[in-house]
Amino acid sequence: MRIKIFCLFLIFSIFSFFSCSDSEADVVSVSATAIFDYSEKEAVPAQRLAVFFQLANQAQRTESFTVTNDNSGYAWIVSNPGIFTGMNKSYTYSVNLNPPEGKEIPTGIYTVEYYDAAESKDEAKFTVYYNKELLKSTTENFKDFLPNPNENIAIYDESGELLFMGRAKASWKSNADILRDFKLAESKRICYVTPGNTVICFMPEEKLKEISNEE
Repeated sequence: MRIKIFCLFLIFSIFSFFSCSDSEADVVSVSATAIFDYSEKEAVPAQRLAVFFQLANQAQRTESFTVTNDNSGYAWIVSNPGIFTGMNKSYTYSVNLNPPEGKEIPTGIYTVEYYDAAESKDEAKFTVYYNKELLKSTTENFKDFLPNPNENIAIYDESGELLFMGRAKASWKSNADILRDFKLAESKRICYVTPGNTVICFMPEEKLKEISNEE
């Protein structure tokens, strides 16, 4: 019995060894979005960068990644990235890459260095571009600097977790209609997205239930 258990353990160990060696870090594609967050109507937006990497192997093997702007050398080190799997694809990501105090998200070419749990490494490139006039814009004029945006809606629960993001349903004539579809919804934000999701502008938060009671 002990020999049989040992043989099974040995076979499993050999299988695991070859499985790991065949699953080296491999970034299939990278997408990045410059996000402009208008918390108040008359205020200039806060800014951050979101990056998503599609991986050839399991996202659970992700250890960390570094995002570096090639021109400035400024880098973000993400040691606990988000993980998402769906439709037989694996992604790792961060949506909160903030610029240094008083600085802006650099435009231009970026380099990603991705590391998995086995310390295997892969690199990829992507480009960030946005109209710098957005940095000093407000909700009144941001569309002047945003090419062909699509209007979407983001819906959040009480804790700020995203419940829905996309085109508003035709049946949503009022906030009460949204609350019928999303019982836990507390707030919404209208957002404008450029083709390719390269830039997103979030409008100020609106409380669904307070507004609904007035309708």
